[in-house]
Amino acid sequence: MTTSDASAAREPGRRERNKADKRRRIEAAARELFSTRGFSSVTTQEVARLADVGTGTLFRYAQSKGELLCMVANEDFRPMFDAVPDTGDPVEDLLVLCDPVILALARQPENVVAYHRETLFGERGPHRTEALRILTGLRDLIALVLARHAGDGVDEAALDEPAQTVFDVIYMELVRAGIAADAERDHRAGLRGHIHRVLHGVLPDVGPVP
Repeated sequence: MTTSDASAAREPGRRERNKADKRRRIEAAARELFSTRGFSSVTTQEVARLADVGTGTLFRYAQSKGELLCMVANEDFRPMFDAVPDTGDPVEDLLVLCDPVILALARQPENVVAYHRETLFGERGPHRTEALRILTGLRDLIALVLARHAGDGVDEAALDEPAQTVFDVIYMELVRAGIAADAERDHRAGLRGHIHRVLHGVLPDVGPVP
């Protein structure tokens, strides 16, 4: 292999590493600014400056501020799909499943509300597309948890509506967080009570609300 051939063989690897490094810097910069100041107070120019890239370069990785937020939040919410919780308690399973969202609400509710708004109504882009897949996947995981705890006499088709209701309850907690902006609210406890009420009478393991 000639020197020029060897250089050409190395070049794609170098380009990929450079691209990965720029993406890492952009994501890290967006995460830092969004977490410390909130989505509404940050501009794409500030993210580009902190990441040490031009705005044109930034828009090749995330073409809007909403896409930047989705890039960051998707990384936080992917762990929900690492494993389906199995604590033996369906309510606790669902809370453990939603822990990444609950933690994000406690840290920066504005960003979580903005993330879901951008997911539903934002501009098209690869990060928003992934966010939509995450939301759809969360609904499917909720149904899987309910099916795991259903007794032999429970028709799994009958769990579709409770699974959707649990999913809707999570969304209502997001809406509440956006409206009330109550930093002291215990989102986990609130969700526990709502989920318990939804599942009482649906699953044999769930009794009346304590």
